[in-house]
Amino acid sequence: MKRLFLTWAMSLIMTATFAQVVSVGSTAPVDVPEKAAEYPGGISALMNFLQRTLKYPKDCEAAGIEGRVVMRFVINEDGSISDMEAMQSPDARLTAEAKRVVSLMPKWAPAKNKGKAVKMRYSLPITFRLPDGKNKLGFDKSACDALSQQLAGKKENPRGLYKLLRFSYENGNPDKGPHIEQYKYCTDDITLQLQIQKNIEDGDKPEFWMSMLNMDRRPLNYTGNIAKRDISIFDSDSRGFKMRWYNDILNNEFFPGNQYITELYSSEDKISPKIQRVIDLLKMHTAQPGENKFYGCWRRVGVLTKVDGMDMLLPGHQDLYQIFDKDVYLHFYELSAGRMYAYCIMRPIQYKSDNLLIQHGGESKIEWVDNNTFRLLFDRGDGTIVTELWKRSGLPERYQQAFGTNLPVYKEPVNPLPNYFGN
Repeated sequence: MKRLFLTWAMSLIMTATFAQVVSVGSTAPVDVPEKAAEYPGGISALMNFLQRTLKYPKDCEAAGIEGRVVMRFVINEDGSISDMEAMQSPDARLTAEAKRVVSLMPKWAPAKNKGKAVKMRYSLPITFRLPDGKNKLGFDKSACDALSQQLAGKKENPRGLYKLLRFSYENGNPDKGPHIEQYKYCTDDITLQLQIQKNIEDGDKPEFWMSMLNMDRRPLNYTGNIAKRDISIFDSDSRGFKMRWYNDILNNEFFPGNQYITELYSSEDKISPKIQRVIDLLKMHTAQPGENKFYGCWRRVGVLTKVDGMDMLLPGHQDLYQIFDKDVYLHFYELSAGRMYAYCIMRPIQYKSDNLLIQHGGESKIEWVDNNTFRLLFDRGDGTIVTELWKRSGLPERYQQAFGTNLPVYKEPVNPLPNYFGN
């Protein structure tokens, strides 16, 4: 049997994994613990445990499926593990194996705050990697070589949606396929890097997660293969392009440090139909609002609550938009306006009536204030009913510029009167 590679990238996230803890008898987050939870014997013992216990699923091996599963779980006051969930995974079978192994862990030494044991959230990335060759993401050396030859000497600016096919390293290491499905969406004004983070096909709650980041902070224009530590775009036309950049950080899980990395992108390789659907929704290629009053884009203004009998509006912890279409809706979370960093989550939807939606497997009741405003009421899972206020709105202007739309963006009024939101 060919050799399999399972690697763990823990050191880079150790400082972030215990940013939220829960004190004894409380569900409210507190500060970073004075002492983080520790696997018995430390990180080296944890890696040895994973090395001994993990088994590469045979059907994933046969299908050439690899990638990283990020498991998040809670380490309780007694060191036991609970609340396991996969935050990122390329395949449900790899997720199942990662969950199996985490469930077999011995008790940890718990985190402590002021000498008392506290609960702590912990994230553990587990990367399942096959030897070089064709994998689920479609790395095919001969096809990449053929595209590279076709692009040689081309000097057009890349525009549109391109898929990452492979990496090449300056020091002569073999070409490698990407560890995650990645795209560049290139326009005259901006370049957005798109990555599929989660794609759950089965079950009654299918989901598709895509991150979006202004990684390059510029439009990608032809530069030629310039000999300096800047981004080079060369061998470029409508079929694909090459991108060369310098990795001046230490070696990490995917890139060797202190050398140039060359990426090959293609517009003709198989594009995920789901990522294309997300792009279409961001371009507002949806059914006409006249067919259903929900269709189109909405912005969450905030969460409504009562204080002394008066309506009060609390802003959400993130800027959230929803784009409704016939069979799906798209959550759009803007995480950082400055870097154009956002998450898109696409899920199926059922319109039972103008006042009842089935979203993410649960009911959402609708109270219309007017044709451009509604309250959305749902059970957050513990019997508490949350009421959100939504207004019809376009996406933030920078994203509209990128996706070619020009819709009015709803702006919150300053200190609205208590009855502004209707009775």
